Amino acid sequence: MRLTLRAWLNAFSSLNGAAFFAAFLSLSFWGGAEAFAQEGVLPFDETQEMALTDSSSVDSVSRGSAVMDSVATDSALAGPVSSDSVSSASIVNDSSAVVTPALPKTVKNVLYLGGGDHSPWYHLGVLYAIEEFGIPVDSVVATSWGAWVGALWAKGVSPDEIQRIMLDSTIAPYVGRNLTAETAGLSQEGGDAFEWALSEDGIPSLRKRFSVSRTDDGHLVQNRKPLVRDSVPSGRALAKLRFQESLYRQPIQYARPFSLVGCDENATAEFRSGSVDEIIKSLPLWWNDGDVSVKRASGELCPFYALPAEDRLDELSIIVVADPLRNPPVGDVRNRLLRKMESAQLSNQPGVIIRSHAISDTSRNAWIQAGFSAVEQRRTSHPALSSRKVDYGNGRRPAAKSWFRFSPSLDSLRSSIHAAVRSYWNEADTGLAGPRNFAGAILKNPAYDSLDFFMGATGDLFVETVSHPTFDLAVGGFGSNVVGPQAYAEGSVRYVDHVELQLTLAGFWGGNSYGVMPRLDISKLLGLGWGVSLDFAFLRLQPLRSYYNSLPWNLKVGHEERMDLNLSMYYEIDSRQKIAAEFLFGSRTYELDTLHYRNGEVVTYPVSPMLHYSYESSGESGWFAEDGAGVDVMAGMESIGYRFDIMDLVPIYWKILVDGRLVYSPHPNVSLGIGVAGGIERYHEDGFGYVSPKSFECGPLDLAYRLHAQATPWSTEWYNRELSSHEYGMLRANGGVHGKHLGAWIFAAYYHDFEDSPLAELDVDKFVVEPAVRFVYKSMVLYMGLNRIVDKDSFKELRNLSDYSYFIRVGNYSF
Repeated sequence: MRLTLRAWLNAFSSLNGAAFFAAFLSLSFWGGAEAFAQEGVLPFDETQEMALTDSSSVDSVSRGSAVMDSVATDSALAGPVSSDSVSSASIVNDSSAVVTPALPKTVKNVLYLGGGDHSPWYHLGVLYAIEEFGIPVDSVVATSWGAWVGALWAKGVSPDEIQRIMLDSTIAPYVGRNLTAETAGLSQEGGDAFEWALSEDGIPSLRKRFSVSRTDDGHLVQNRKPLVRDSVPSGRALAKLRFQESLYRQPIQYARPFSLVGCDENATAEFRSGSVDEIIKSLPLWWNDGDVSVKRASGELCPFYALPAEDRLDELSIIVVADPLRNPPVGDVRNRLLRKMESAQLSNQPGVIIRSHAISDTSRNAWIQAGFSAVEQRRTSHPALSSRKVDYGNGRRPAAKSWFRFSPSLDSLRSSIHAAVRSYWNEADTGLAGPRNFAGAILKNPAYDSLDFFMGATGDLFVETVSHPTFDLAVGGFGSNVVGPQAYAEGSVRYVDHVELQLTLAGFWGGNSYGVMPRLDISKLLGLGWGVSLDFAFLRLQPLRSYYNSLPWNLKVGHEERMDLNLSMYYEIDSRQKIAAEFLFGSRTYELDTLHYRNGEVVTYPVSPMLHYSYESSGESGWFAEDGAGVDVMAGMESIGYRFDIMDLVPIYWKILVDGRLVYSPHPNVSLGIGVAGGIERYHEDGFGYVSPKSFECGPLDLAYRLHAQATPWSTEWYNRELSSHEYGMLRANGGVHGKHLGAWIFAAYYHDFEDSPLAELDVDKFVVEPAVRFVYKSMVLYMGLNRIVDKDSFKELRNLSDYSYFIRVGNYSF
């Protein structure tokens, strides 16, 4: 300042007009430079500030052009400026020289990427334009969705590869969505409209489900749980894992400098390193600390826009704003207010603002095109964007491959659930199929309250889940025109403590029929697929009088009482296959017709060890599966003790049953199925070889202890003498046209009785036809139709509908 004043005095004393004018301008420049040093902002006028908010304004002033203009003006006034220290000293000693501040020889371009709805697709269009026109970008600063897209690009990932990642089915539904906003329509847990809701399957019933947990002060708290687990939390957990994987698969070092605008607890923006954890935390995703009661969201306190922290002479800021200028704000009230406040800051931001006027089309391609066009328009009005060109394709690394196999880490889990959780992981699964299948399997058990994934840089997959005792209470009913209406009640508890336990107590009552059925299931033994189930059935089954009177006199069973103990030890080979050793220890009493049998009751004691292998290609099974294949193979022995007046015994005999089925759906509303089944019972008799088991010399018992073919859904409702034999083979076919709740079905079967049972009335070759209508809504199943069994001689009688038996059945149940 002293040198400038001296030059001004010398010029004034010599009355040199030119020197006086130069000194005056020099003094004015230094006043502006001192103000800039104190303010740290270029002195734009109000017109320039307003122009920066409109991306299409040709009068918008770029920071780079302002710097270039200032250099040109200063050079004209002060002459060439040398960076050499000696030359600079000579100029200072010259009383007539003008001193100017040192300006940067080059200006670096900094790309700022923010958040907002659809912003990833908009940013992708911007990156396409930057690479297409060779616009140099020396560093990237980003937040929210811009942090994820910007980090991938800063690591050298091409826009094409970024788009492929964004279109991945795991994350595509989440890209660009603000899950912390109320209008996103996504919640941490789904729920039923009522506390008591209709059961999803099993017996038609209203069901209530809740868990019990202990608070820090020791109090027990009841937490209601939905019957249908919301798929959003698990889908979000997998999506977050995919976001992490997309970053971790890339090289550790950034190809160009990258910084993240994060948030601290006080919601003030701060610059952080571009680590994967910080980038994921900046996304507007629900964040779960491993407890469903904790609903802390990441990204909700972070800024929407990435903006320069200060005004720098050596920086040209390229600020990308994905929110169109003329589009109405979206989101809840809080988000709209925050965006309005941050939008107000854009008017005084230096540099180039990339922003579209309006975008009416919400498709992904429209947002990509909008981002590209916005850059193209600004490029023509800002020469600084074209001052130098960069070839981004030169030296770019090949696209990184997806992570081949994840290694689950369960160190954060309680030791009591560690082994059980581990058993759900299939080591054979690769890529994202591993965590996806794991999530689908573990969340089928209501005892687990939540699930979350965290990926480490080395591929370790940290699993977070919690489990509390879960209770179910249900009341409902079932029945048919054979057993009559039955009221039903059930209570169960699920608990995980090194193994998974489920204790169930169910019962029904219908006047003449009743039953109590306690059951204990222990699964995940030894941390594997081993399990044990133990159930006891105390039942009294009595058909309705109308059905009882239609039976032949020599086969009538007035009622049947069961006290059966069933033990099963099984191993789940995988999600489709299971093998089990099943044991039956029973005591069954049959009431006979006293007009034809001297003893009114007969007691039997069946004992049967069996091996059972089952396979299901899909989660669906049973008569009304819409697709897939299944096989059941059972082999074992049976021995039956019985007592009329004295104890007697049916010798041990072998039994084998096979049932295979295949269902194909040429259309989502059409199902076609075929099946094959057969069974044989034999024992070895000296001198005769293997023959059919010994007769009880009592028709009702001979009928009860024969194999009962499952020809159609209705055929096993009660003992059917035409489909009971010690040796049979059968072919089945079925077809159905169905919607979501209502369907029309027809079942048909060809049955051959190799034994030629003396209890049957028809010939050995029989045909079964069963047209029916089925209504299903969750566990509420109504099945009704007609049934008819004929042989070859009476096959033509299938046309006589009057000869069919009608039926109606409510609920899925079996005895």
